[in-house]
Amino acid sequence: MEKDDLVGDKIYEKAEQMPEFPGGEEAMLKFISQNLQYPENAIVNEVEGVVLIKFVVNAKGAIRNIEVISKVRHGFGLEEEAQRVIRKMPLWSPGKSKGKPVSVLFILPISFRIN
Repeated sequence: MEKDDLVGDKIYEKAEQMPEFPGGEEAMLKFISQNLQYPENAIVNEVEGVVLIKFVVNAKGAIRNIEVISKVRHGFGLEEEAQRVIRKMPLWSPGKSKGKPVSVLFILPISFRIN
């Protein structure tokens, strides 16, 4: 964990106001689709699937503690690519509890489909 995640700071599973990607969910989906690079090895091997990513949006809106939590591991670079895209995200609007910014756990599915 990053130091700024530990300053008297618990990680909430739900907050009164949940964290938000700049521009909302539609903007986040657009960001993912524009930045996701399907791994060549996965294309060649026709590997598709959903990678579940867990991360914390800290009280400053930064993404921390990125982790793959999918029970099924697809391999061929899908998990690494999903993590890379999450790492690349801009600062979010942090979650709030009692009017104060807090760290909040977030789970996001990243879908890989060969067109």
